[in-house]
Amino acid sequence: MIMRMSDISGPPIARVDVVRDVHHGITLDDAYRWMEADGEEFHRWLDGQASHAREQLDTLPRREELLTRTRELGGALPQYSDFTLAGDRIFYLAREPGASRCRILVHITGKFPADGISPRKGRPPGRTVRTGV
Repeated sequence: MIMRMSDISGPPIARVDVVRDVHHGITLDDAYRWMEADGEEFHRWLDGQASHAREQLDTLPRREELLTRTRELGGALPQYSDFTLAGDRIFYLAREPGASRCRILVHITGKFPADGISPRKGRPPGRTVRTGV
């Protein structure tokens, strides 16, 4: 089957409405400032983008097989999220592969070098303290 360009519909195109601001003598153009208003037009555009993406993803060959493999691989590594800096401590959530719940961990950083990289294998200095959750 031969497809013509007219057979392919694209995602909705966002309206361009340039707003110019001058900050400290530098002019900045923002073509999509209108999206910050979070109005009806923006939500129609978002819905159209999501619909177009869904149409494209649903037509992928071997989609179910890819999804299954992605889920397998996604659960093979620990997941880290919700990092919060408090003084010299970094609090975060960690979920080990196969775990049903996250644990709260805290990393005591000490002082970071100027570039934020420690000579110890590229990691920030300090130690991680595990807390049970």
